[in-house]
Amino acid sequence: MSTAGRSPVRGGWLDPNKPFKDGVRPRKQQLALALRALCCLLHSDEPAETGKRFLKQAEAAERLGCAADELSRYLNDTRIPSQDFLEHLHKEAGADAAVSGQDVGITLEALLTLRTSALAEQRGCEHCQEMNGRIDSLIQQLNAPCAQCAAHERQQEARRRRQRKLAAQLRSASSEVTRLRLELAEMKVTVADLKAELAEKLATKAGPRELLAGAPPAGAQLPVPRRPGDRQLSARDVSAARQLVAQAEQLDGSGREDLAFTLLRQGTTELLTPAETALVVVELRCRERDRLADDLIHVYGRDQENQDVMAVALELHEKGAPDDAGAVLRAALG
Repeated sequence: MSTAGRSPVRGGWLDPNKPFKDGVRPRKQQLALALRALCCLLHSDEPAETGKRFLKQAEAAERLGCAADELSRYLNDTRIPSQDFLEHLHKEAGADAAVSGQDVGITLEALLTLRTSALAEQRGCEHCQEMNGRIDSLIQQLNAPCAQCAAHERQQEARRRRQRKLAAQLRSASSEVTRLRLELAEMKVTVADLKAELAEKLATKAGPRELLAGAPPAGAQLPVPRRPGDRQLSARDVSAARQLVAQAEQLDGSGREDLAFTLLRQGTTELLTPAETALVVVELRCRERDRLADDLIHVYGRDQENQDVMAVALELHEKGAPDDAGAVLRAALG
């Protein structure tokens, strides 16, 4: 399995937390830590390898042109490497880092500055120690958080949060639009079905009486329409009136009150006689569809001929509904 991109094994020769030997002063420790980080970038490039791996200490020393124990003293002891060694290490580490898509992390100039600082620390030069103090101060200043940068980062983070929130709202709105479109499509289908159903029920031109009472059997004689003054109801007439009420009740019970009233209005004015219309009103009262009955009385009395209105009123009165009889007459008077 490839080891590329993983940190060195804790306790290994490249472990950044590996303790230094006694007598290693702070400047030399800084240089040694930088050397360890650069050595971590060195990887094997043998063709047989299935993936990059960290070099062993002996392999790294051979590649850098030094002995393994000498490399160990550079990384863990007081030994300070030459400038040529540092240039060679930085070049090799940079090449491997570029292949792996990594950053070297330190410039050659900075690496050589650490070496100069470590040498000055080793010699005990007061002037160099003063310069090292200044360098430390500058490093601290560079590492100190910038107020403007921090404010800019907060602004960027707030902007990213707003973008994430807006993206979430947009996804939610898109889902809601999709849901509403589906509901609208379903409603359109339902409306189309209701229109087709109503059109079928009100298709009276081919045979208006058959819509409510059913088509007569083959060879049967069609009923003879009664004269306007003929108020005797046949069993078929009663059945037609009750069937109209039953259909209206079914529509009203399913929440389609407008369709129920349309069916009643057209059925009574286009299909039924005044006597049958009176029977429809009585049936609606018996089935506790008072609102439909009231609306039918009002529209019938307002729109029909006076002779038909008076005939309905008379039928209602004889059927024990004097209040409805008076209501249909008042509707006719406006």
